[in-house]
Amino acid sequence: MQQGPDFIDSGEGTALVMIPGMEGAKEFWRFQQEEFDDRYRVVAVSLERRKPSLGSTVEDYAADVLRIMDSLGIDRAVFVGESFGGVISQHVAINHPERVQGLVLCNTMDAPRRMGFGLNMFTLATFVHQFAFLPFLSEETRRRLLRWVGKHRGFVMDPSPGNEVLIDYLFAHGLDCGGAAYLDRMIAGSRARYTERLGEIEAPTLVLRGSEDRLVSADTVLEFLGRIPGAELAMIRGGGHCCQHTTPVPTNAALGDWLARKGL
Repeated sequence: MQQGPDFIDSGEGTALVMIPGMEGAKEFWRFQQEEFDDRYRVVAVSLERRKPSLGSTVEDYAADVLRIMDSLGIDRAVFVGESFGGVISQHVAINHPERVQGLVLCNTMDAPRRMGFGLNMFTLATFVHQFAFLPFLSEETRRRLLRWVGKHRGFVMDPSPGNEVLIDYLFAHGLDCGGAAYLDRMIAGSRARYTERLGEIEAPTLVLRGSEDRLVSADTVLEFLGRIPGAELAMIRGGGHCCQHTTPVPTNAALGDWLARKGL
């Protein structure tokens, strides 16, 4: 294993490049790195921390990922992207197909959407989620809030027992990037428009979705399945937006089965 500020690289074989969501921490892929590095080269990356710019694009973040690959001597890989990382993966698959052996889109979007917001418990729970990180709250109070948020499937949380593990991860890494970097990623994501270009994706594609995800709507999954040639769906029962963390066993099983069937 080798590790740098923006990557963890372990194992040998076909490269799996794993890109996290908005929080941008390579540690998000802990359970997948542990599962697959006995038969694949697993490279979990962190997102570049950028100052907010109205000119930021997903292309900028894709270039950072390709730079990491180049520095590690990786020409081609299976891209596994979660949420915003899935948007980055779409960009690479469309604009740099020669770098992509396979594509796994996890709980992600092809363009900005309303998501699950409306007059519902998801919206209320997502609102409450923001209060969990107020600096004057005790850790136990924060945990109680995030357990309640998970019970009601707010933001990225879910009602599975693994929600507690996700809480640990968010406490450890959720705020590492800082508000400025997070804002830049939101700006870049808001400008993403890949819907009409999904048909250009040539790589074998798996669309992986947690059944309890309320942040990304089911309509988005239908766009991927209907527009990407040969795309397959893996539904992770009981998992939410971060099913890789909250339900790693079925998530890893679905990913491993697809990789094996595709000969990757």
